[in-house]
Amino acid sequence: MRFLCFFLSFGLIISSSLATPALTTLQGTKISLTELKGQWVVINYWASWCAPCLAEIKALNQFYQQKPKNVLLFGVNFEDTSAAHQQQLTKQLHIMYPNLRDNPQTLLKLGEIKGVPVTFILNPQGQLQTTLYGPQTLKTLSSAVREFKRDYYAK
Repeated sequence: MRFLCFFLSFGLIISSSLATPALTTLQGTKISLTELKGQWVVINYWASWCAPCLAEIKALNQFYQQKPKNVLLFGVNFEDTSAAHQQQLTKQLHIMYPNLRDNPQTLLKLGEIKGVPVTFILNPQGQLQTTLYGPQTLKTLSSAVREFKRDYYAK
């Protein structure tokens, strides 16, 4: 009986360690994919050497500060650099919205990234709704999200 209890408890430990896939912010906050369900997710890829990327940070900060209902914004540094260096860059560049530590491209099925800046919008079901190439302004980003939300809920 003890033998059986040992294996049952061992199985529970293993199954709990196989948690739902999650995204991790630079600050170490884990966001499970189930937490993203029901939310519109905007993911912006950028790089510190990319002038258009740097130019759109102000608009992304403004979008983030508006806190659109059911919309989450994340940045992803496209450069292959440490989390510590990425944190330093986000502070230096005054990026207010959360940035992800790891590239969510495969996990979220974003497709190929051919250049930066590029912004992906996922619908509440976690499916890629659209890809916006080039730098975004507050107006273009807000309009895109508003239009896709309207079309999505009209179905």
